[in-house]
Order: sequence, then C-alpha cells, then structure tokens
Amino acid sequence: MKTEEIKQRIKSKNGRFFSVEFTKKDGTNRVMLCRTGVKKFLNPSAKPKKRNENIQVVYDVHKKAYRSFNYQSVIKLN
Repeated sequence: MKTEEIKQRIKSKNGRFFSVEFTKKDGTNRVMLCRTGVKKFLNPSAKPKKRNENIQVVYDVHKKAYRSFNYQSVIKLN
C-alpha cells in the first residue's frame, strides 16, 4: 500500500476502530486493533514530541497504551 492511501483510509475512519498489520523494526509481524484521536490517557505535563510524517500514532485497544507504526511497513489495513 502507498503512504497516501494509508493516510486517507485512516483519516476516513474518524476515530473509529480499525486493525492494521505491519512489520515491526525487529522484523516480526504484528496485528493491532487500534484507533486514532484518543486523548484520555495523555500526560498533561509532558512536552510534545516532534512529529514524523512517516509514523502514525494510535491507541492500541488490547495493550491499553499508545503505539506507533511506520506507513511503509503496513501490510494490511482493515
């Protein structure tokens, strides 16, 4: 999948749940049920990080934590 297509599909979800399969940095594949736009668990005193245009930050529903993945490593997006 191309990066722009992935960004478009994630944006069209409008914060609803979706699953993504991607290859992690260590070479293993991972399937994650996640959503964007979750702000409940953010630390209000934390400094904002620089945003990388190739990385998508999401909230992982099963791990109950924020995770990220690289658009270029995406295998499947549902």
